[in-house]
Amino acid sequence: MENLQIRLPDDEISEMEELIEILHMTKSEVARNALHEGIKVLKLEIAQKKYLSNEFTLCRAAEFADVSIQEMADYLGKREIPFFKYSESELEKDTRKAKKWLKS
Repeated sequence: MENLQIRLPDDEISEMEELIEILHMTKSEVARNALHEGIKVLKLEIAQKKYLSNEFTLCRAAEFADVSIQEMADYLGKREIPFFKYSESELEKDTRKAKKWLKS
């Protein structure tokens, strides 16, 4: 393990001290947990942006964020981002098929 020194504003120190008391953890444990969760959130946000810009597939976004494909799909779904790609040509093709089925 490596040491990391950071400076925090007084309000964040107060919040941290409150968590230390509530969770019965050390300052280092609370800081490590906060950092771990923050990194998770940042990776999910980056994965989402890269997915939306078509730099990542759903599978690659999940891999980058270190979550399952289902978890990535759920994350995107909660943000009303479709987790599947459906091209315009596929839509037109399926629309033609559906119209034929309805006529039958």
